Amino acid sequence: MKKNILVCITTLILVAIIISSLVVYAKSNEKQPSLEEKITDEIKYLDSYIISLLGHFNGLTIGDDIFQTSQPKTQLGKQQESNPQNTISQNEQSSGQQSESTNNMQSQQENQEGNVQANQTQTKGGEAQSGQGTNLTQNGIFSNNGNYEANWKIIELRIEQLYQTWNSISIDLHALGMEGSSILAFSDNLNDITQKIKKKDKEKAVEQLAKLYELLPKYLESYSKDNQKIQLLTIQSQIITAYSQVTNEKWKQAATTLAQTEEQFANILNTVTKQNNQNQTVMNQCYILTNELKNAVNLKDKDIFYIQYQNFITKMATLI
Repeated sequence: MKKNILVCITTLILVAIIISSLVVYAKSNEKQPSLEEKITDEIKYLDSYIISLLGHFNGLTIGDDIFQTSQPKTQLGKQQESNPQNTISQNEQSSGQQSESTNNMQSQQENQEGNVQANQTQTKGGEAQSGQGTNLTQNGIFSNNGNYEANWKIIELRIEQLYQTWNSISIDLHALGMEGSSILAFSDNLNDITQKIKKKDKEKAVEQLAKLYELLPKYLESYSKDNQKIQLLTIQSQIITAYSQVTNEKWKQAATTLAQTEEQFANILNTVTKQNNQNQTVMNQCYILTNELKNAVNLKDKDIFYIQYQNFITKMATLI
């Protein structure tokens, strides 16, 4: 009897050892996310960040969820979290330290932004109650009554945070071997934008932010072989340029920009097949929205343009 119990215990121990060995072996053979994959995630983060920031120049809320997290959760970052004993390079250690500093600063800024937004909500709520006898507040585009004012307090907080985020991302771009002049172009543009914001120069700040966004598809193109994603990010950059032109009421320039964008979008759709693209339906919808943006520009109607712009950005987020 005792012999049987001993055999059972020995068998269980052997099974446990085998299972543990298999788990360790499986983890050791997991594919390590590349630096390119990490940077792709960071470009996507900058994409959402800049779009949301641009929205605040017109009092619009576009993609604000990006500010609920302090840093982009890249695939490489997730891998390091699940494997804390992995050896990392000095560059990655430096990047991690900057990310921690960024997290602390952004937490403080999110609290400040919460206070700013709470005060604004209370003000709007009070106006609604006194004017209509109700506590419902409109948050749509039409509620602006054509008065699209910049929310400078939030803009200032977020442009400051962008410096911290960019410092971390630029380290990865250097590690990838990207040209220093290309990286400095972002920093120079960011400094220029900050000066315009300090002067409350909405027209120039929006214009420069659109130019800052133009660097993102160039960064992606420098290492990625995903031509379709590069083209889509380029198209979104042109839509953002049109947004800046509409904001500044440069209707003729916006019409020219959108005409070029529509033509490029049509070329992409002509090269897409059902076999190599599962998002063709969404791409068709974005193409239609591009035409709707053109119609809004022809009407010189900011309300309609901003509605369709929000729809376009939401759809494109699933493709980029």
